[in-house]
Amino acid sequence: MGVISERVGKVARPLAVTAATAAWVIGAVLNGLSGWSFGVTAGAGAALTALAVGLPLWAERRARVRAATAVQIAEDAAARMQLVLDDALDPLTYLIGRITDRPRWTRGRELLELQGQAKAVVLAAAAEVLGSDRLRACYFALVEDHPPRLVPAGFHGRASAPRTTFVAGTPLGDQAFQLLRQREDLFCQDARARPPSGWQPGGHDYRTFIAVPVATEEREFGVLTIDGLHVGDLTEADVAAVRVFARLLAIALAA
Repeated sequence: MGVISERVGKVARPLAVTAATAAWVIGAVLNGLSGWSFGVTAGAGAALTALAVGLPLWAERRARVRAATAVQIAEDAAARMQLVLDDALDPLTYLIGRITDRPRWTRGRELLELQGQAKAVVLAAAAEVLGSDRLRACYFALVEDHPPRLVPAGFHGRASAPRTTFVAGTPLGDQAFQLLRQREDLFCQDARARPPSGWQPGGHDYRTFIAVPVATEEREFGVLTIDGLHVGDLTEADVAAVRVFARLLAIALAA
C-alpha cells in the first residue's frame, strides 16, 4: 500500500504543477496579456506553483530522513545494550552459580574472590550498558561502624576514583542511608540545579547520577551509583537497568 501511494504521488505531483501553471497561463490569456507581461506572469505562476508544491515535499523528505535516522539510532542503541547485557549477564550468572553451588563451610577465600569478580563485572556493565560516553559506576560498601558508613569499594569507567564517604548522622549520609534502608532509588538529573539534600557544591566533576541500593530483603550491602559529566547523559529510564545490576550484585554478595 505504501509503495502504491508513493508511486501515485510521484505521478500526481508533476501533474499538479503542470495544471496549476496552465491555470496561470489561461488566466493571463483571458486577461489579454501578451508579450513580456504574459511571459512574466506565466513564469511567476510556474515558479510560485513549484515553490508551493516543492517546499512541502522538501520538508516531507527531510522528515522521512530524520525519522529513518532516529529509528536506526534507536536500533543501534538497543543492539548495543543487548550485546553488553549478554556479555555481562552470562559471566555474572556463571559466577553466582559457582558461589551458590558450594557449601558454606567450604567457601572461605574462594568465595571472596568470586564475589570480587561479580562486583567487577557489575561495575563494568553498569558503566557501559547505558551508552553515554565517560560514565562512571561506583560501589559504596556498608561498614557497620559507629557511626555506620558507606565507603568507596570499587569503580569502573572514566579515570576518576570516588572520594566521598557517606557517614550516618550527616545530611548527605542520612539521605544515602535512608535510600539503603528503604530500598529506594534516586535519580538526580542535574546536581547543580537541583542538588540532593546535604550536597556540597564544588569538588565533583559529574552533573547527573543514579543511586540504587545493593540489598536483598534481609540484608544490606551498600549502594551502586552511576554518574555522567553532562546533564542528559542519564535519564529516568536508565534507573531500571542500574537496579537490575544492583540486585544481581546483592545476590552474589548474599550467597
